[in-house]
Amino acid sequence: MPRPQDRSVVGSRWIYKIKYTADGNVEKYKARFVAKEYDQKEGIDYEETFTPVTRYTSIRTVISLAAQMGWEIHQMDVKTTFLNGVIQEEIYIEQPEDFETHEKKSHVCRLKKALYGMKQGPRAWYGQTNGYLQKMGFVKSYTDPNLYYMVVENVPLILVLYVYDLFFTGSSRLIRDCKKNLATKFDMNDLG
Repeated sequence: MPRPQDRSVVGSRWIYKIKYTADGNVEKYKARFVAKEYDQKEGIDYEETFTPVTRYTSIRTVISLAAQMGWEIHQMDVKTTFLNGVIQEEIYIEQPEDFETHEKKSHVCRLKKALYGMKQGPRAWYGQTNGYLQKMGFVKSYTDPNLYYMVVENVPLILVLYVYDLFFTGSSRLIRDCKKNLATKFDMNDLG
């Protein structure tokens, strides 16, 4: 869209990385399009960046409970974490380098979802995930906003949200179903 005159425009850049296997061979080439967070201005590009963080006492307690009950613990790493968070603010970003629309070089992109490097990225991810977990039937703990649980037919399932990782313990069947739902929601197809 045309560059707005009354709004700031956040810069962008590409980050390139080469992933190697244990024996030193190239596994894959990665490219990530990121926002230049230092271009964002508080009160204009974002209002709030706070996002809750799991308490270590919660993590230790859940691991102790799993060990005591003989439950397995399953972990998921959501690789597209911040790309799933819907942002509330009106944010404009420069066109990606080497992907500009040539007849519209002065145009910018309006973001609807967060990018890596955005100050509100973690908050947007938490809001999206929290809403989805509660829609699935999880109840949020009163003492830790990143600790969730559900009981299905007297069988418990406990989930801990830790930045962009999730870990579960409880019934294997419930864990399998939950992982499948989350994989579908966040477009993850390589779950172990």
